Amino acid sequence: MAGFKVVVLRHGYLSTETERRVVLAAGGTLVDTDGWPLDAALKECEEAEGMLVRWFPLGLDLLRRFGRCRIVVRYGVGYDNVDLAAATAAGIMVGHAPAYCCDEVATHTLALLLACVRNAVTIHQRLARGGWEPNPPEKSHRMAGRTFGLVGFGNIGQSVARKLGGWGMRLLATDPYVEPARAAAVGVELVDLEALCRQSDYVSLHVPLLPETRHLIGRREFEWMKSGVTVVNTARGPVLDTAALLAALNAGRVNAAGLDVFEEEPLAASSPLRGHPRVVLSDHTAWYSEESLAELQRTVAEEAVRVCTGGLPVALANPEVLQRLGRASEWTPNDSARWQLKRLAHQRVPVEAISA
Repeated sequence: MAGFKVVVLRHGYLSTETERRVVLAAGGTLVDTDGWPLDAALKECEEAEGMLVRWFPLGLDLLRRFGRCRIVVRYGVGYDNVDLAAATAAGIMVGHAPAYCCDEVATHTLALLLACVRNAVTIHQRLARGGWEPNPPEKSHRMAGRTFGLVGFGNIGQSVARKLGGWGMRLLATDPYVEPARAAAVGVELVDLEALCRQSDYVSLHVPLLPETRHLIGRREFEWMKSGVTVVNTARGPVLDTAALLAALNAGRVNAAGLDVFEEEPLAASSPLRGHPRVVLSDHTAWYSEESLAELQRTVAEEAVRVCTGGLPVALANPEVLQRLGRASEWTPNDSARWQLKRLAHQRVPVEAISA
């Protein structure tokens, strides 16, 4: 399809030259509306065959306006700011980049874990103030021989498990859409969420934000957990009930928490998480490296180009749209899409026309 237009909506990156090169090479035009008045940006989207979005919410009313749009591609692994049902009803594919930052997020998960377990931030702050404690007052415990639980075992969860392979810990995971053989291949035992909470010394979250995962870890789950557990969240903020976490921290059930994501972002200056003596924070930067950013910007542009030139995306968050478009037989799902298909089947959404 010659002469197609791709619009970038409210992204916040320093440059979109990578996306522009990809789109221009395929014969299209890229319009970067970052910094435009919102009305003007949305008007431009009405004339676009493809859209690239980061955090801007796209619901039913907006998606209905984009009559020419064939694909919306989200900058990132998750796609919770795009209404999948509305996009499917409008015949719009929703793409994303499920594998672009697996190494970075897995590494950041372990960085937060180690900072919590070894009290790295507290010790650094003491030395920065001029102190020195040869017998540190903060308690630490040996990690070898303990149990690490992964809530969610997709690309990132599996990457964390591989990195932990030589750490001498027992590895558990809970994920209703993963086969036991895949977990066993990296030395992980699949269990249900309650068993994971009860048995794990460290709990790390790696699930997308979906209706069924909102506040997946809350008061009940903290009551299941061992006293002194460490919790890490590099997934999505609302997966973790912040009020329940603070209560568990203050009661001593949770020893420490490492958080990269929050229920409301940016994290409010008045949040009790800031300055909490047993919480280590980062500002939703687990995804970032220079390499992952370049890969992300290239990937989303390539996905848009594929669809705008008549093809289908590699990663599709709403595979059921292909039934509506009569193109299910043309597509081979990747691992991310197979997970989504299993989820749809589990929820009794008809997916018979899509090869799994």
